[in-house]
Amino acid sequence: MSKHSITEKSTPKQRLDVYRRAWRTGEMPCPSCEKPIGLNDLPQMQLGECPHCHQTLFMPRRLGCYYLYEPCGGGGMGSVYKAVSVKYPGYTLAVKVLARKELSNPGNIRALINEAVASENFGGNEFVAACLDHGHSEGEYYTVMPFISGERLDKRIERLTRLPVDQVLRMTLHILAAEQHIYSCGYLFRDMKPENIVINQAEYAVLLDFGLCLPLEQARNPNSEFISGSPYYMPPERLLGQPEDANSEIYSIGMVMYHAMTGQTYYDADGLNELAKRHVSKMQISSAAKMEELPAPVGELMARMIRQEPAERPQTFSEVFQSIQDILPTLG
Repeated sequence: MSKHSITEKSTPKQRLDVYRRAWRTGEMPCPSCEKPIGLNDLPQMQLGECPHCHQTLFMPRRLGCYYLYEPCGGGGMGSVYKAVSVKYPGYTLAVKVLARKELSNPGNIRALINEAVASENFGGNEFVAACLDHGHSEGEYYTVMPFISGERLDKRIERLTRLPVDQVLRMTLHILAAEQHIYSCGYLFRDMKPENIVINQAEYAVLLDFGLCLPLEQARNPNSEFISGSPYYMPPERLLGQPEDANSEIYSIGMVMYHAMTGQTYYDADGLNELAKRHVSKMQISSAAKMEELPAPVGELMARMIRQEPAERPQTFSEVFQSIQDILPTLG
């Protein structure tokens, strides 16, 4: 392969050199046959067919100073792409681009910008994938963060059905450290769910996606009529428009722990309205019955974490952290 070609083993710097050259010349080499393809010959950010060898390829796109070259996830709000940039040479990045259908929704534009502005405060923690940059270019809104090579927790649960208890507890220590860091920066995360946790190659749990993050003062004094978040994991006080604090995050972490350990969400209501009713119902399903297959100390901890009344839960991340550290040696 020539120095102007790209393979799966190409370093970020090699990719950057090839893409910069491509945008200067208007052509880039096919990854398979190395013959030049005009940047306008195939739709960018889509799969296409090389006109020479007919291999399927993904045509990159430049957005601001970022070269987006491979889709790697996304959801209703937008899509995420691997990228390289002269701004962060030597690094593989993840660029989230707001979905076109959301461009007419000011609330979701604000959420994307909020994600970047808030999480730029959270750098320097190995368990948090904080945003590095954000911008608006060619009609697109986007945020930039380090690319975390690994497996999303929801995908791991889907693949394995349920995770070993000790593995989930160690993962939870990482999540608690991330939450404590965010809290120390004056914010509440507010979007705890398996889709927002990546298990990296070192088996560290890394938290990402900060679109619902709020300053502590706002979280403690809610004034929004809109309820945001995943209903399977959100604390009942949010459904009631009540203040949220660290104990609210602890509730959500407990719900994620339960899902990871058992392979099912704590509530299984068919409809979201019924699910919401269960979250705030005083006739809560017995946690003992739901957790009877788990080691007793683990079930007892999670039962305390997901109590309906915030005052009855552990109040600090460090309290839960210490409880897990005490439990781990007893699991053998």
